[in-house]
Amino acid sequence: MAETRATKASLGIVAISYNEEKDMPGFLANFLPWVDEIVIVDDGSSDQTEALALGGGEKVKFLRSPRKAGEYYADQRNKGIDASSADWILHLDIDERATPAFAQEVLRAIFRAECEAFYYRRENYFLNRPMRGGGWADWNQVHLAKREVLRFSGMFHENVELLCASEKVGQLTQRILHINDDDYAERLQKSTNYQTEVVQDVRNNEGQMNSWLILRAFVREFLIKYFYKRGYRDGTAGLIWAFHAAAAAFRARALVWDTQNRISREALEAEIQSQWEEVDCE
Repeated sequence: MAETRATKASLGIVAISYNEEKDMPGFLANFLPWVDEIVIVDDGSSDQTEALALGGGEKVKFLRSPRKAGEYYADQRNKGIDASSADWILHLDIDERATPAFAQEVLRAIFRAECEAFYYRRENYFLNRPMRGGGWADWNQVHLAKREVLRFSGMFHENVELLCASEKVGQLTQRILHINDDDYAERLQKSTNYQTEVVQDVRNNEGQMNSWLILRAFVREFLIKYFYKRGYRDGTAGLIWAFHAAAAAFRARALVWDTQNRISREALEAEIQSQWEEVDCE
């Protein structure tokens, strides 16, 4: 990598964190040797995340910035962009890791500077297993860009907003590793965190909910993940993922149905009490 580091363009990382003490050591060990700066925007961790990050040395900037009402992950990433001084930024999660081939390609890409941003793909892991099907291989986003040409928007799943011409956006061939969930309990917790966004999308786009829509969403999501996206290629892990995705689709619509058809406890109490009013207890 020595040849590619001759470039004057600096490379930084912006990552967001919350209680990352398990993944932080591996993250720093993986990226510190070949990047110029790491900016970590923290959402108010209560574990050893901050101490571990600051132990990374002078390359690391740690911003303790819990989200305020109305702020989302996109806002955290934008805070990191504003705090960075690097010419190029690689936007990551703490559970992502680079292979030597990926690092070399990134450094060569910014050295040539023929583009202002780059798409790249992930190799996603689920339950510590690389996933080939189920939609895991579909991710291809612009998460490497010059500092001034990329911003984020949206709620839990951030949208990329590019401020450069499309012909200035390239495509990397190597994949970064995203090791995701250590166990299924972690995946369930993440799904709970993302649920607000999914429910809002269903509420805004699917109108009045009914039994057929709930059933259709469950079956459709399972068929897509397991058959159309070939989740069966990943064995039992692929089956678990397909059912998990289908259950998430069900939960979102069940929550919307409940909101639209909710019977309050007060109304139920009144109905029960009305039955007693019709009875002569004397």
